[in-house]
Amino acid sequence: QSSIRKHHLLRKSDSVLIAVSGGADSVALLCVLNEIAGAAGIKLAVANLNHRIRGKASDADEEFVRKLAARLHLPCAGERIDVPALSKSTGVSMEMAARNARYSFLLKTARRLKAAVIATAHTADDQAETVLLKLARGAGMRGLAGIPRVITMQGIRIIRPFLDLRREEIEQYLRQRGQRWREDKTNRDPAYLRNRVRHEVLPFLEKKLNQDIRQALIRTA
Repeated sequence: QSSIRKHHLLRKSDSVLIAVSGGADSVALLCVLNEIAGAAGIKLAVANLNHRIRGKASDADEEFVRKLAARLHLPCAGERIDVPALSKSTGVSMEMAARNARYSFLLKTARRLKAAVIATAHTADDQAETVLLKLARGAGMRGLAGIPRVITMQGIRIIRPFLDLRREEIEQYLRQRGQRWREDKTNRDPAYLRNRVRHEVLPFLEKKLNQDIRQALIRTA
């Protein structure tokens, strides 16, 4: 909440579409925004994209999000896209195909629901991973800035209220609330480049180079 106020991410009467996958980060974002919605004067809706990457587990994620939105009395927009097939047909990586499909779905849904804002649950850990990936690819200063806190796409503001928070803080918040979330097993699959950075490269750098490497990368951003 302090980050939302500090960076003026929301305005009274904003209609906000929250991207919720069912994972800890996005479930926590939904819970936080739902808690402050009344006082902040904002209207919420939930968006969930089933990537069809994990079969029945993907369908279970979708059902989890729909039930959570219903429990909070919030509208939930969903769509199913076969990302593996999209990746194969377009020749891009699974990660890039999923990202392209996700933002296309979110922007289309925001326009349909007349939402002025899309909220995504990118964290400080995502930021550190992104900066390291950009550095490895030889990015310039713009690339090293990492994930922007606010960006406008097709006239719609996309905000990232959790960029100052670590995943461990977010999971602690959910445990304190007794709020469950879904674990995506593909988040540990080393076939995905970001997973190798998350589970292999960053822990190695923390151990061998700088135990505060994540904060150093975030400061760089």
